[in-house]
Amino acid sequence: MLTFKNRILAGVAAVSISAVTLSAFAQMPPGGPQGHAPSPQQIAKFEQMRAKHQAELHDKLKITASQEAAWKLFLDKTKPAPFDPAGRPDKAEWAKLSTPERLDKQLDMMRKREAFAEQRIAATKDFYATLSPEQQKIFDAEHAKMERHRWEKMEHMRHGDRKGPPHGGKPAPDAPPAN
Repeated sequence: MLTFKNRILAGVAAVSISAVTLSAFAQMPPGGPQGHAPSPQQIAKFEQMRAKHQAELHDKLKITASQEAAWKLFLDKTKPAPFDPAGRPDKAEWAKLSTPERLDKQLDMMRKREAFAEQRIAATKDFYATLSPEQQKIFDAEHAKMERHRWEKMEHMRHGDRKGPPHGGKPAPDAPPAN
């Protein structure tokens, strides 16, 4: 029984961690992976997709009237932080800092993300505790699906093939031949 409880807690922690990671990508400052701040259209599209996924999860979990307040609190406490371009210095300011100053700033940003993650994890655990065992299984399965998608997307980003190979699948003319 203890093993089952540990698995549930691990699943909840994984849900929260992935939510934090996704929100971190949503808040990327200028100079992030895309090289620019998200446009208002990108933010709106993200919010629309997020709302759609929340509605689907709400329906799959069959949230009862008595669980509705916990659901709304969970959504409120786990929503991504709004994009804050002032949250990180621009490249010119960053370049002026010494290595110890940059490291201190990086550590401060990590601590803020950690505090945000702890809040989201606590909110997820609180909500998870209100679910029936059947709902918990559904929540775990949905999270596992989201986790797989997130890891696949990160793997593509890591290898630089977010949009697929250039030139219709053929290597670029100046690209070295494939081994």
